[in-house]
Amino acid sequence: MSLALTGALLVMNYALFRSHGGISGFGEERKVIVTAKRLVRQTQPAPAPAASPTNAPSFHWSALESADYAVYAANLRAVGCPERTLRDILLPDIEKFYEEREHKMREPAEDTFWQTSDQRDALQRQREAKARALTLEKRALIQRLLGAELSYQALKELRTDNMTSGIVDLLLGFLEVAKSDQLFTVHKLREEDARDFLTAVEGILLDEEIPQLQAVRDRYERELGAALRADEFEELRLRLAVIGGEQKLSRRAGVNVTGAELREIYRLYTDTHDVFAKTLNLEGEIYPEGMQEKGDAAFQELLRRFLGPERFADAERAQDGLFRELFESTENRGVSKAALVQAYEARRAAAAQAAQILGDAQLSADERALLLAALRAQTTQALARSLGPVGFDAYVKTHGQQLTNSLSLPVTQPPAGLIRVK
Repeated sequence: MSLALTGALLVMNYALFRSHGGISGFGEERKVIVTAKRLVRQTQPAPAPAASPTNAPSFHWSALESADYAVYAANLRAVGCPERTLRDILLPDIEKFYEEREHKMREPAEDTFWQTSDQRDALQRQREAKARALTLEKRALIQRLLGAELSYQALKELRTDNMTSGIVDLLLGFLEVAKSDQLFTVHKLREEDARDFLTAVEGILLDEEIPQLQAVRDRYERELGAALRADEFEELRLRLAVIGGEQKLSRRAGVNVTGAELREIYRLYTDTHDVFAKTLNLEGEIYPEGMQEKGDAAFQELLRRFLGPERFADAERAQDGLFRELFESTENRGVSKAALVQAYEARRAAAAQAAQILGDAQLSADERALLLAALRAQTTQALARSLGPVGFDAYVKTHGQQLTNSLSLPVTQPPAGLIRVK
């Protein structure tokens, strides 16, 4: 019987993660009656087979179910249910249980039409506080039942073929699946902690509240480090820097670096930036703008020393979308690096002049239009000379409209309800 039950549970495991709506077969009929209690379905047992001295009693799922999660979990373990299957049975059930409670909690208890905005804001804060309390209660229940802090939403995302699972595979692909799952779960839980805290303070942090966010960030790093060996933790740090650094240091951006050099560059980045705060979107909350600017400046200086003057200039240009447009559209078109840099300087100068023309309040609309038209013609000629016929044609085909739009008066839409007569 134990083998048959295990097989049945595995089939259920698959069905559970195919649907978020509930537990297949019996979840939809279950209602919550008290905190952390479940109401099992009331079904009639199948007719008992004719008595036989050689047949064991038939198995019914109702024999395992209980209104108490702790008893339910103990019953499943008692019949040999594997821990992974137990987790996959209980987590969706608990998630639905607390979702229903939160939904009921958020339902307006009375007509709020005549409430003031202050009253509505206070009511919303109360709801958010109650929702946070439910989240903490749910986590405590999961910890008690399964012996670890787990997240149904994290496991669901990991088992769904979407962008999140693709990014996780890329970022954590150097780890075995169990560790990858654990790290993503830690990320989702600490991300939720940070989001709930910022919601509670309505996005306005007082100086004395910043240490609480710092504690979330520190716990995040500590839990990641506890799950990994030292070399794995360092690899994760570097990969997080690549995801958050956005340095665009690649041949596709006109910068020639080897894989070993790229790794060292991102090590320099982790030495001057807090990649864990950045991954949780807390960098701007924890660190003053001036401190972030110092980190950026320190990294740029270390990068300049590492790459040398020429390649550092390439790296700086690679950060500018104007240069990447020119490089990507003219690659393999016989345009030399010197010509490409010359075209970039002309394009950048034109963008600066256009901004000055558009920002000059003393010019009329007609005067701005004339000056921008002259600038477009001048810039077009400069780009054609620098890139040559083949390169210029390739650039215009892919980015010609952006060039025209950036050196023209912005298109304004007529006010709503206004009928334009031609």
